[in-house]
Amino acid sequence: MSRNAAVKDFLVKHRAKLNPSDYGFSPLNRRVSGLRREEVAQLAAVSVSWYTWLEQGREISISPAALQRIGKVLKLSPVEQQYLNTMVFGNDAPHQAPTLLPAEVMAMVDALNPHPAFVRRDNMDILYWNQAAQMQIFDWSAIAEADRNSLKLMFVCPAYKQKIYQWEQAARHTIAAFRAYQAAGSNRDDFTAIVDDLTARSSEFRTMWDYHDVRKIGTGNKAIINNDGRVSHYTYTSLEVEHSPGLYLIFYLPSDQPQS
Repeated sequence: MSRNAAVKDFLVKHRAKLNPSDYGFSPLNRRVSGLRREEVAQLAAVSVSWYTWLEQGREISISPAALQRIGKVLKLSPVEQQYLNTMVFGNDAPHQAPTLLPAEVMAMVDALNPHPAFVRRDNMDILYWNQAAQMQIFDWSAIAEADRNSLKLMFVCPAYKQKIYQWEQAARHTIAAFRAYQAAGSNRDDFTAIVDDLTARSSEFRTMWDYHDVRKIGTGNKAIINNDGRVSHYTYTSLEVEHSPGLYLIFYLPSDQPQS
């Protein structure tokens, strides 16, 4: 999907989620759900034709202030607003993901054992992991290198999918984070290849991708179903490696949540 097409799809999806009554408009006699284009334009103090061109993905001149007003009308979260800004204005600090994993990063991951830790690129390719991650989270060595990707695994690897507690919620969260990384990344081919592959291989992915959710991963909770059927709970932290933009160390810590 091109940048302009992504902007169009994002705006249309979020406009459709809005309740006209919340803005003082009648919900009656509407052919589509949500606000009309002219209503968004009115509320954001931009011209109808200009907003229409933006939704159509045309190349137009736009100010950050106008885009911020549109985001406010659409009730975008801070992460969603940043995503829209990046898709429209581009990334001010483009970077290329490193081709070689620094030795000190691998040593750090190994030193974190017995806690699970692994290294992931911004496009969610898994590059390196310690023994605890292999035993407690997933054995990435058991699958083809081309599929060692957190997003791909959610949809094309049954062994991984069955380990994820509340899979649908986790899958949507992963897609939303992937979109945020995609908007900020400079090597767009790395992301496009994954989307194209999953689009061809998974109907579940096609459905969820069309929701156009956007969210960042920083810290959070993860639940993994063990081989004996019990659920292990973790908190996780994602840290970008300094001097290696686009490279993230993911660290899992067992939480005190009750197991089931």
